[in-house]
Amino acid sequence: MKKFFLFLLCLLPLSAVVAQVSLAPTAVYIDKNGIGTLYVTNNSETAQEITINFQFGYSTNDKNGVLVMVYDDSAKAKTHGLDKMVKAFPRTFNLPPKQQQLVRLQVRAPKDLPDGTYFTRLKVGSSGQVTDVGSSSGAPEAISTLVNVRFEQVIVAFFKKGNVSTGINIDKVDAKVDSNFMKLAVDYRTLGNSPYLGKVKYSLRGPDGNLLLDASQTIAMYFSGTRVSAFQLTEKPKPGRYVLEIKYETQRTDIAAEDLIQAPPYVYKTNIQLP
Repeated sequence: MKKFFLFLLCLLPLSAVVAQVSLAPTAVYIDKNGIGTLYVTNNSETAQEITINFQFGYSTNDKNGVLVMVYDDSAKAKTHGLDKMVKAFPRTFNLPPKQQQLVRLQVRAPKDLPDGTYFTRLKVGSSGQVTDVGSSSGAPEAISTLVNVRFEQVIVAFFKKGNVSTGINIDKVDAKVDSNFMKLAVDYRTLGNSPYLGKVKYSLRGPDGNLLLDASQTIAMYFSGTRVSAFQLTEKPKPGRYVLEIKYETQRTDIAAEDLIQAPPYVYKTNIQLP
């Protein structure tokens, strides 16, 4: 009697996923005609069965500053979701070893769709041919295992309709310093009708002008909320008055400038009194 085990998902390091199937670009921007392109490349020695699906979701931070994905926000899905308007051609296909497939994305938006940027998560699943990874010596009761490892990569797809704008505003910053570590909780509001994609730079200067913090991060801020970040300072702050500056810009090295919705740089400054 043979026993078969089918593994639908396997959580392996990203390097293992990339070695099997790679995607380009890592974020798809669908043009004004409703057309986008994705290249799927099979880097493995085994033919891969590819499936493409869409699900509304967006990234945010939890109360500890950890990046998380939200997939169950039905209210936001109704107003910003692209998944019901976009299709992939082809949606399923077999990809031979070392070959590449062009996938076209097509958006059919309602005529009365309000201006703004709509988005969804594009999920690309891949699984190789079933492989027998073990059996005993041919006995009738031998046990063998058929393993079908399935990977899933998730990227974002955007579609801009009509006049689009973005921006950001900080309402409040809560800063806590413990030894030479600083934790920031930034309450922010996104402006306009599109997500804010860009980078943020933090700096902290002491009473003598000494720079204790100089750090930057790439950001994707879809909706208003609170962003928590922790930083190691160059030294333990002494008692006194410090100046914290936070600067937001719609610039990213991994996204083409023409795809980014531009906004003027936004700078927020506040004084922090440390005992």
